[in-house]
Amino acid sequence: MDTLSKREQDILLDYYFECADQQEAETARQLLQTHQGAMEFYNRLNHSLSALEQLDHQAHANCPDHLVENTLAKLYAHESSSGPERLEQLLQAENGKLVTTRTSFWRSLAETVAVAAAVVIFSGLFVPVTRSMRAHAWQAACESNLSKIAQGVTQYAGDHQGMLPAVATKAGNPWWKVGSTQPENQSNTRHVWLLVKQGYVGPEVFVCPGGKSGKLIKLDNAQIANLADFPNRRYITYSFKLISDPNMALLSTTSTALMSDTNPIFEASLKTPDCLLKNELDPITLNAAMLKMNSSSHRSKGQNVMFSDGSVKFLSGRLVDENDDIFTAKGQDTYTGTETASSEKDVFLVP
Repeated sequence: MDTLSKREQDILLDYYFECADQQEAETARQLLQTHQGAMEFYNRLNHSLSALEQLDHQAHANCPDHLVENTLAKLYAHESSSGPERLEQLLQAENGKLVTTRTSFWRSLAETVAVAAAVVIFSGLFVPVTRSMRAHAWQAACESNLSKIAQGVTQYAGDHQGMLPAVATKAGNPWWKVGSTQPENQSNTRHVWLLVKQGYVGPEVFVCPGGKSGKLIKLDNAQIANLADFPNRRYITYSFKLISDPNMALLSTTSTALMSDTNPIFEASLKTPDCLLKNELDPITLNAAMLKMNSSSHRSKGQNVMFSDGSVKFLSGRLVDENDDIFTAKGQDTYTGTETASSEKDVFLVP
């Protein structure tokens, strides 16, 4: 195997656990394409640790107490009969197999128990850490996406007399029909699709890596030019400020929220396969729980919010600009997908 440096191994590990930055990720991809040792290292790592992905699931969040007790009891019994030196040898041997393609053949129950104990201890520490690392990496990648979109919005405004990207849309038009092929502008996402269509931003940055339903779009320039909107809800997992009059769609000179992770109030309703066939969104009436929901993109811990000054902040709550809830329109308790903001200062981020 071609020799890998310690730094190259660290980069590949970060890339595997999805916590590498953009430059490190590109370095890792180049290594995997050109370096035989990198490919072997990555394949062994994947072989050894892929089984632990099964533990990253709510159904396996806790190990049964009786299993832990029985395992430890047998482990202590083995230590008493064979001595701590033999146990240490077993654990060291298994630790050496964490990055290997070699299958482990345990010749006795005692060895199996020792390995089981090592796995219990290792996974108990490893899974929460990697879950946290993954969530942190997704949050950072999402922030990077929104920063790129903010740059695109600023460039667009500079080329269009300070206007936000916006198509002609009348108040009361349905803003939720993402992917509609009708000639009417029936989706709020048609505004930001202009950024893609006119080459200000690539379509891939409109999908938060932390979202479960997002899918990266794969279209060539000719296909993009023929589309008036994102072709499917899965291709945009962010919510944009509702715009219903392009004459008022100016890029604010103050710090105003323009985009965020997907609005959680409408997320479930928009997953219905036949939603585009309906004239209106199934009515949604707010309740106390809905008013506290954060976007699901980041485990409901909060949402990344992009502001008109180009900044992106992760907020643990939904209130900005003097207690303005970015996911609702002021004074509106029931939604059918045709609502409008109460004023220009009322930020309402919608699908």
